[in-house]
This record gives sequence, structure tokens and C-alpha cells, in this order.
Amino acid sequence: MTTNNLGLYIHIPFCRQKCKYCDFLSFPCSSEQVYREYVTALCIEMESRAEECAGRPVDSVFIGGGTPSLIPPADFRRMMEYLRKSFQVAEDAEITIETNPNSITQQKLDAYLECGINRISIGIQSFDNPILRRLGRLHDKNEAFQKIQMVRKSGFTNINIDLMFGIPEQSMKTWLDTIRQGIFLGPQHISLYSLQLEKGTPLYKEVYEDKIYAPTPEIIDREMYHEAIALLKQAGYVHYEISNTAYPGRESRHNLKYWSYEEYLGLGPGASSFFGGQRFKNHEKMNRYIDCIKKREVPVDGQSIEHYTAREEMGIYVFTGLRKKEGISLDDFRRRFEVDLFTVYDPAILKRHKGLINLYNNQLYLTDAGMDVSNSVMAEFV
Repeated sequence: MTTNNLGLYIHIPFCRQKCKYCDFLSFPCSSEQVYREYVTALCIEMESRAEECAGRPVDSVFIGGGTPSLIPPADFRRMMEYLRKSFQVAEDAEITIETNPNSITQQKLDAYLECGINRISIGIQSFDNPILRRLGRLHDKNEAFQKIQMVRKSGFTNINIDLMFGIPEQSMKTWLDTIRQGIFLGPQHISLYSLQLEKGTPLYKEVYEDKIYAPTPEIIDREMYHEAIALLKQAGYVHYEISNTAYPGRESRHNLKYWSYEEYLGLGPGASSFFGGQRFKNHEKMNRYIDCIKKREVPVDGQSIEHYTAREEMGIYVFTGLRKKEGISLDDFRRRFEVDLFTVYDPAILKRHKGLINLYNNQLYLTDAGMDVSNSVMAEFV
């Protein structure tokens, strides 16, 4: 670890309707009673984790899903109260909630601010209505605009929007129009994700089985990525990680933990952790998770506990760190693992991937071209 600070991830697995491309651990639910009972379970889990986290300041909290903004304000306040009772949340902690436009209300925004939420992430994906329908999103372009403006007027000064490219039959013009409209709205952070068509999702079936749509060619996908990054840089955004851009100083502290080999604890079903030097996940099945909570047991899936060798941990450090635009520090690698990186890995990697990976001032990083083929370069370090 670089510091003793800890990140927390809280999983809210509910959504109003599962999007056509989604294979995350989430399921449709509209029952406020279920939401209430689930928040109670989360509060119990927080209490059960409090002792082992004592003395570790929590400097980032990310409430993700699913759609966390479905939780009613009263239950949300209760969850945040337990969070602060159970953990040592730093005064300057970054606390983020994920939302969807159609679940944002003024009452909820007021509750978020009252509870200390200081960063909000909005799943926009596109400002094109046909594309939104293709993805199975419940909002349209106008609602997206309205809710971003509502969030800003409410007092949030750290806003992220998620945008998606590589959507079947999405044109370059449509994509760049979405980028321009996103820039116009002026969020402090913009995340760009290339659509991954996952087996078992409705959109995968429509593309590869029903053949309603054609998949986006790889060359077009990459062109979309580069054109978007260029526009964002012109608008003053810093491209600090493969899929993320932000105004200077507004990079996501929580996400940087994942890429900087720092520890985080996941709460809720299926939530992953890197905590106490171990990697593990909670039970994914809701009934198994709730059963553990009722017994006052930590709901960790014992079969998920990973036992990596020192060499494997080095690979994880490099693989995740190279996602960052700045890459990794060879000095930091030496401090963590008490060995020089290029005594573990072949220095000829730099020659084999010339133009894709650079070493400068003891920083190892991917070039713009290297980010396009990041997995093949990173594979050298696994």
C-alpha cells in the first residue's frame, strides 16, 4: 500500500429495467420494501466490518450498481449514517453516487448533499434518441439535458457523465455530436466506454443471432475513441486513464485506487475487495448474502479468495497501473516489491513494443498508440 487510506465500494444491485447490453450483477426491482430491507442488510455488514477497518481513514466512497439512485431518501440517509458510524470517513473524502437520469429527483439530490455526497456520476451513454432506445435506456436526450442541469443547480460541483461508443450502427457523426453536447454541458469528468457485447445479453442476441444490427468494426471503434479524446483535450479535459478524462484536479480518486494498487473494501452482493493484502468477493446470490447477514457473518465467498504469488501481484500492479496515462513509477515498484522491475521482466519488452510503450524519467507508460492495443502490451507483464 502507498498509504493507510481505504476506499469503500457499496453495491446497490437494483435497476428499474436491465439495459440490453448489461451483464453486471443487477436485477429489476421497484419495491421500496425490498430497498429498505437491503439497506438494513448493508448497515449490518458495515457494522460487522467496522473493527477490522479501525484506524484506517476512508478517503473515497463509491456507491455503484445497478442504480443506487432508486433508493428512497430516508433509506439512503440511514445507510450514510451507518457508514459514518462504522468507518472513519475523512472530512475531505470523495463520495460518489451513480445515477440514471430517470431516477434523479430534487428530493434525492437534496438528500445526497445533506449526506455529504460530493460527486455524482450520471449514466447518459448517448444524446441520440435512437441509440438510447437501441441500448434499452429509459431516458431520452431531453431528460438527460434537464437532469444534468438540475444536478448542477442543486449545488453539485463535481459531475461525471458516462458516454458509450462502438454501438452497433452508431455513426461517427452521431458519436461526435454526443461528445460535443457533453462538452457543452460542462461536467468536470467524462468517461468513455467502448461497448462490449457480452453473451447472454439481449443486444448480443440482436447482433450475433438475430442479426438486426451489424457490430462496429474495430477500426471504426478506435477512430471514434481517438476523435473523442482529441475533442475533449481541445476543451481542456485531461486524458488521465484509458477510458477517463477530467478537468485538471477532478480525476476520480476512487477509480485511481483500482489502478494504483491501493486497497478498497466492497460491500453488498458480488462486491470485490482488495483488503488486508487479499483479494476476494462477497457472495453473488442475494439469498446467500442475506443469509450470512442474518447470521451476523461476513458475507465473503470463501471460494473467491485469491492467493497470488509475489510475481503475480507484480503483474497486477503493472497491468492496472499502465491504464493510467502517467503509467507506473519504477521507484514505486521497487519500494513495494523490493526488486527492480526490469530484473523481473525482460527489458527487451521496450524494443518489442517500440512506439507503444515508453520509459522516461523512471515512468513506464503506454503511448497513445499503445493504448489502442493495451491488452497485448500488458500481457507481457502477466
